[in-house]
Amino acid sequence: MRILGHDLSRAVLFKVAIPFVGVLLLAVALPALTSTPTREVTLVARGMAFYIEGDAGTPNPTIEVKAGERVRIVLRNDDRGMRHDFAVPALAAAMDALRWNESADVIFDAPETPGTYQYECRPHRIMMRGVLRVY
Repeated sequence: MRILGHDLSRAVLFKVAIPFVGVLLLAVALPALTSTPTREVTLVARGMAFYIEGDAGTPNPTIEVKAGERVRIVLRNDDRGMRHDFAVPALAAAMDALRWNESADVIFDAPETPGTYQYECRPHRIMMRGVLRVY
């Protein structure tokens, strides 16, 4: 085969082409392989407290996430006649208040440094607050 006026054997072509294609595929796949997966936690606002969906026995639970992890908190408001939101003030993560039977989410990256951060319903922070523990 002739390329740019040079005769190249198939063996030379494969030695050059296969590594090039491999590097190209790696470059395309790298973002998907290295992106941080999103941890999803669904909370239900009910009886002036937060509950993990499916666990009606632990009000305002501690939410544990890994340092640097992307977190998606989904909030469903099951309190008829009350508006609730979800916020982690120290991380500037917050959603707008929800009416009964509405849902919304907020996505944020957990800090790289382990620690504890308060989460709350801003209108009812006296009763509706818990801890986000970053480990």
